[in-house]
Amino acid sequence: MQHKLYNGNDAFAWHARRWPQFADDVAPETKLVIQPVYSIADWAMGRPLDAEEVVGSAVLNGALEATHNDIAALALPPIRYTPRQSRGTAFHLDIEVAHQVLIQTVRSAARSGLQRFVLFNTSPFLEEWIDVAARDLRVDYDLQLFCVNLSGVGLDFHPIRGGPREGLDSILTELLGCAAEPVAPKAGAELDLIPSAAVKTNPPHDRHENGAGALLAQVVADLARLLREIETHPPLNPAQPSKEENT
Repeated sequence: MQHKLYNGNDAFAWHARRWPQFADDVAPETKLVIQPVYSIADWAMGRPLDAEEVVGSAVLNGALEATHNDIAALALPPIRYTPRQSRGTAFHLDIEVAHQVLIQTVRSAARSGLQRFVLFNTSPFLEEWIDVAARDLRVDYDLQLFCVNLSGVGLDFHPIRGGPREGLDSILTELLGCAAEPVAPKAGAELDLIPSAAVKTNPPHDRHENGAGALLAQVVADLARLLREIETHPPLNPAQPSKEENT
């Protein structure tokens, strides 16, 4: 059974585990904990507002399936309410509130002795915020943070930077089982508040000549490769008690 809190295999879902399983697992400081961040937004692609989660959860679950024999990993429920970084963002939070939600969510998981976290973000407009949050968690709480963006594994929702999004659209068609609704040609460009600052990168996998299945498989493989690379980084030395914990 799938839980609405996590769209994927329950074997990787933090909240689907019974409490004795945590005690029987490998040492908590070696476990990799993944915090997905999927904003609810209209990307001017004629798709539902949860398009980021549709793609992101498929990519993440595929990568966890591919690496489960090599990596002890758990995925936290995704953070869906994010700062408003685009005109298309829906159900957003003030950026200071969203920042504290992310910080305290990771921090609460760390109280179990977990130290290694991956922030997996699908929104191109939130990449800088994710970097700042990771630095704050590292500096303030001595946690080991890694940031992975969907654009970094070959898919980009950005309406300008990523160039044509046919590959991404083909994956959404495959996952949703339906074609996109018609969209005005200029709708995508109107989402970017500072289009002049966007640099077109044309992600290497945002092509659809070989079909959505092959494209999705390549993106999953790239994320799996990154997770294996992250796994090679040894855990940090045990953190010293913070001033807050000593008071």
